[in-house]
Amino acid sequence: MGADWAPAHRAEQVDLRNLRELLKKVETASVGSPELDRDFVKAFRSAPPNVTCSIDAAVRLIETELLGWWWNCGYCAARNGASLYVPGSSRIGVAAEYKTRPEHLQLLQDPKWGTLFDNGFHCDRGGTVPLAMLAVFLEARIAVELCEHRVTSENKVIRLNK
Repeated sequence: MGADWAPAHRAEQVDLRNLRELLKKVETASVGSPELDRDFVKAFRSAPPNVTCSIDAAVRLIETELLGWWWNCGYCAARNGASLYVPGSSRIGVAAEYKTRPEHLQLLQDPKWGTLFDNGFHCDRGGTVPLAMLAVFLEARIAVELCEHRVTSENKVIRLNK
């Protein structure tokens, strides 16, 4: 990824420190809230209203910021989960070339970060489905920022509880 590479897989660049702080808030929240919604709007101009309380709103944010990425979510009485994958991930089980763009391949083939992107981002937690979706979204955005800034540490902590 050269300096002239303009990432087309997301809508805007954000401050890494703000992303980490927002992830901490999401990971410790049990439900969405107007305050947390405002924090998302501050971090992402594309954040729709009620993003921390609505699955539809969380999906809109993911699909706007991480164009073409694959997501899923699930609900049960005790835990809620979500996963997010770069198109072309070997974990999906569809043809690798399906909707895979050059910027996706660059993430997957990065010597330091490629395995992380190929494995996808996953969350299984109490709380709500939208918060699980937003946790994996923030993990992925942090990883993209770290990869693009060529952070070389192999053991960068992305999630609070990892």
